Amino acid sequence: MKCLNHLLKQASSLSLCIPVAGMMLSSFNVCAAGSYDTLGEKFYDNGDVIYENNSIAGVSSGPSEDVVFEIEETTLITGIWTYHWYPDDVDEWEYAYVWIESEEGDEYGPWSVQAEQGQGGKENVNWYAFPNVTLEPGTYYLYDSNASTWSYAYDTDNKGMCMIRGTVVDGSSSSKTSKSGNLLTNPSFEDGLDGWEDPDGIWNNDPDTTGHDATDGDHFAWPSDGASEDTYIYQDVYVDSDAEGQTAVLSAMLSTFDQNPTDLARLELIFLNSKGKVIDSYSKEQRAIEWAKFTISAEVPDGTTTIRVMLHGIRYNGSLIDSYFDDVSLTLSGDAVSSTKNSKSDDDSYYYMFSYYTFTVPSYWGEPEYDSDGTVYFYGEDEYDLPLIMLTYEPIENYFDSGEVNGLTDEEAIEILESFKDTLEEDSYYLSETEEITIAGYPAIIYTATVSLYGDNDIRIAHFMDSDYFYELLLIEYEDSDTSYLEDLDYIVSTFE
Repeated sequence: MKCLNHLLKQASSLSLCIPVAGMMLSSFNVCAAGSYDTLGEKFYDNGDVIYENNSIAGVSSGPSEDVVFEIEETTLITGIWTYHWYPDDVDEWEYAYVWIESEEGDEYGPWSVQAEQGQGGKENVNWYAFPNVTLEPGTYYLYDSNASTWSYAYDTDNKGMCMIRGTVVDGSSSSKTSKSGNLLTNPSFEDGLDGWEDPDGIWNNDPDTTGHDATDGDHFAWPSDGASEDTYIYQDVYVDSDAEGQTAVLSAMLSTFDQNPTDLARLELIFLNSKGKVIDSYSKEQRAIEWAKFTISAEVPDGTTTIRVMLHGIRYNGSLIDSYFDDVSLTLSGDAVSSTKNSKSDDDSYYYMFSYYTFTVPSYWGEPEYDSDGTVYFYGEDEYDLPLIMLTYEPIENYFDSGEVNGLTDEEAIEILESFKDTLEEDSYYLSETEEITIAGYPAIIYTATVSLYGDNDIRIAHFMDSDYFYELLLIEYEDSDTSYLEDLDYIVSTFE
């Protein structure tokens, strides 16, 4: 009966293939435009010049020498500019990227470029990338995927024209593992944004126009000076190998402004390796008006050198982003925990992680099994037999073009989720009325059906979606089982946060 889980997965996918063509959806943009009118403005407004090789002379393409630069202090690289003046019939920037290599051969990146016009209105000659990667002192090389169009001049030493900007990391704000208590600098924003990086330059700590009081002190952070679709601030904490296997606990108070729909506040915990690449990340989101504390706990993965705390503001409504953050805390404990099975609760249940969320499952369910696509299975009485819990998700972009789902009202979100349920109608012997609920603060639906899948089966299904994924949570058992577990799904979804 080991094929049962594959049959369930196949059957489940039927309810994830509902077309939604023709539905009026609001715009969605996951890329931060910030308050800047041009890429160049963003580039020059962040960081200082770390390295520059430029010229006002006539240019040729295809430099023969490498760009080599030195980092003398630990530095956050905020931007890279390269210049590409090429014939009108050549336009390669859309697939171009840059990367950095250390003298020891370690690679950082690659980072896709964005292009902007240059002198005389020449299109797509200024190429920008915004790495936000931290480099330790040493010798580094900058490479461009399109070296054949990279411009150089007689006075650039046969090296490509470029500029690298960054910010020296203040040693006072780089916390080591041995530091006790909160590892973050200025966690309640009483000192403005000291200690925090603000790439878009639109955040401040003034609460006067928000209708909210700070939860700790007199101030909190929010992106008050711009109307970007998505913006963020972050703070990096540098750790050594002693942190590996310890538990990182990130918490913060989150709230939003009273409007419909509300904007979104997202708290994110990111683990980076020495090359600035993401090893793992976790996040939680808030769209409620009242302050609420959100906590993320995760094991520090092997190879982590930087723990990044990122606060996202995402606009769904109005002219500003009303996403509020206060009392942010990052701590490390010495006890390693599993990143999937965290702890046993007082009501004889266990906490687990799935996608961005934590949830609780009664202890009489077995250990979870994970599919390569992220699907999680819990078996009940016998492994590979019913009853079974299945949690699965798919990217929003599998069903919508980017730009179509943020800004939905609760009613519009429910309408989309109902369309998932409609696919079961012709294959069900019984289909209950929909119950509208919330899961992790998002509009959701839950219902019961009897279907012919593995014999005749009773199933309980819940659907919800956030800004990144569609989620389907399913519990299946034999029809008219002596002991029914269907209500366990209601308990499980109520614990999602």
